[in-house]
Amino acid sequence: MKVNRALIAAIVILFTVLLSGCDADQAFSEGPALIPSVPDNTNVPVDNRVKLVDSGPVHGGTLKLATTTIDSLHPFRTSSRYVNHIFLFVYESLFIQAGENSFEPWLVESYSHEEYTVWKFKLKSDVYFHNGRELTSYDVRYTIKELKESDSPFYETNILDNIKDFNIISSSQFEITLEKPDMAFIKKLVFPILSQNHDEEGMVGTGPYRFEKMTDKELMLVRNDNWWYGEPYLDNIVFRVYDEDKMLDAFQNNEIDVAFVKNVDFSRYQYRTDLDFRVYPSNEGHFLYVNPDSIFGQDKRQTALFRYVAFRLHELNLGQVQYFDVYSQEPIDIEDFRSELMKTGLRYDEENNTFTQYGRKLGKILIAVPYQDIPKLHTANFLVNILADAGISAEIVTVSRNSYRREIRSGRYDLSPVSDILKPWEELNDTLKRIQQDLGYGREDSFILPLYRNQQAVLFRNVIRGEKNANYWNPYQGFYMWYKPVLDEGSLK
Repeated sequence: MKVNRALIAAIVILFTVLLSGCDADQAFSEGPALIPSVPDNTNVPVDNRVKLVDSGPVHGGTLKLATTTIDSLHPFRTSSRYVNHIFLFVYESLFIQAGENSFEPWLVESYSHEEYTVWKFKLKSDVYFHNGRELTSYDVRYTIKELKESDSPFYETNILDNIKDFNIISSSQFEITLEKPDMAFIKKLVFPILSQNHDEEGMVGTGPYRFEKMTDKELMLVRNDNWWYGEPYLDNIVFRVYDEDKMLDAFQNNEIDVAFVKNVDFSRYQYRTDLDFRVYPSNEGHFLYVNPDSIFGQDKRQTALFRYVAFRLHELNLGQVQYFDVYSQEPIDIEDFRSELMKTGLRYDEENNTFTQYGRKLGKILIAVPYQDIPKLHTANFLVNILADAGISAEIVTVSRNSYRREIRSGRYDLSPVSDILKPWEELNDTLKRIQQDLGYGREDSFILPLYRNQQAVLFRNVIRGEKNANYWNPYQGFYMWYKPVLDEGSLK
């Protein structure tokens, strides 16, 4: 008995030590450091359980996903990205974003353009809405007009502003003439195509799943057996309603098959056998804004600052982020940074490690940060440190979150970390111009340095098989080829 007690005590002590040695969550973590193994709820003895045997795609099964409260069944009238995901299963678009920077025709059979101004499209044949009516050019024209009247955050709602003429050539062919050339035009054609009778027909699309029923707690979609692409493997898709902060718990409790996490060490999932995961950049970009009236407002000083920041950017130590590579091709170290500043008329006092202008010591660089915004504060501290190393004093000033952008526009601060949403139809330069217009009243001499993008991951229970090509705008990319493997009776080995 004494031996047993001693053994039990030793096990308890060992377990306590192991727990105390676990890594702490990262500073910006919005998910657990490590997802616990999905609990096994079966009461069947281990030797009599069935095992998963992936002998290839099979039909049947239900995919359980999460959504927030469903605020609309119209794809242009929801403000929830989770609800927007539902429409990806029901509706289809002319083009799809197959990857981070990859766009492919989907409902379009072929297309061409003349100097990016006159665009000609031919729709795929034998594409039918769930009510049996064939897709036509008239549906596309109706959809674009509907999009113009919406304020959807997920699609380019101003697309009609640049459309000079929409000419229907036939039921399957149409031509769009633009006011100005647009090389990125097809990137904007990723919105769901509605039936021209959408107001009367309701949630009717051309996609692989059709609406079946909805309650306050869930929405069910069923397989569209007449889908033009082929028959999907899964029978049903069920979206269950949760608060966003409860979704990970639902995944761990086997209530849903897919969940999202961000700002954690994704490598910890690498050897998990009970789940699969895909990592991709989020849609939030982080930038450094330079006041055009500051000491770094001069073009050559701004360039020198950005090249110096690029040289030391990895000292931010943010872990799971994707750094922008702007200015990383020609970074400069601290000595070259000082040299570039001296070429602009500043003088460097090596003995005191300070810069002077017109015989006077440079004043402090003021860096604005929103109250309790930890990522921006981290960036600001990084800037203070690398500028101090070079001989430039800087100070962080905390301002109200609600008035942050107004404070930046006031011109009182030299540098300001900012964040903004990246849009799939925009090139990076377009995003920077949009931020310039917002923060610098459209001044061409306001400067913005792209810093990094956060990364996030989508977690899949291991019963979900098939190719997974997740990106932020469609984390379920490829879902129509997913399946659940068959269960083969026999002992687990």
